[in-house]
Amino acid sequence: MIRQITQRLHEVNLLLATYGQGGLSFEQALPLSLFYQDFNDTNLLVKEAACLIKENPGQLLDFSSSLLSETNKFLSLDRTPLQTVDFEFLFEKHLEPFELRYEKAKTVAAELWRKYSAMSGRLDFLPLDSEEYRSLDAKCGAAKAKYDGAHAHANLLYIEWVQERDRNFSVYCFKPMFLDVLVERLQGIAGSIISDIRRMKEGEP
Repeated sequence: MIRQITQRLHEVNLLLATYGQGGLSFEQALPLSLFYQDFNDTNLLVKEAACLIKENPGQLLDFSSSLLSETNKFLSLDRTPLQTVDFEFLFEKHLEPFELRYEKAKTVAAELWRKYSAMSGRLDFLPLDSEEYRSLDAKCGAAKAKYDGAHAHANLLYIEWVQERDRNFSVYCFKPMFLDVLVERLQGIAGSIISDIRRMKEGEP
């Protein structure tokens, strides 16, 4: 986990160092929010470090030093442009095409259902053995099949919309200060690990 945190934070730092003042896109906002979502439980990092310090303290020292370097880099960057970003708006604009596709498909399916229902209702008033009944029954079956296809398509688009919403909901909830607090906490953890390992090497209690 500690190696993954360091790599992901490196990617966050590259993004923050290069995106400039031109506003943040949804694609840029997503890795920031996911970093916080994936690593905000720092207790997991502490537990992993406690195991690794017994198994391979040298490796843990390298990982922790890299993490400390990346946290220092993050905290040295100008992050003020992030404060003006409306993450809720980015999330909603990203989802908008998915919602519109579903709503359009739902409207099409509803209209096909209306036409099918009207045909089906007329059948109830026709003699079963009449030519008009047989002709309308065939049309009714075709209309039902067309509606079924449109309804299934609308359902798929709804599922796609919901999945996209759930997959990216971290952007909606994200606030830049969350990331600041998390990185400061990671900085403290990395620093403590390094100090503990150095004391161990020096034979201190």
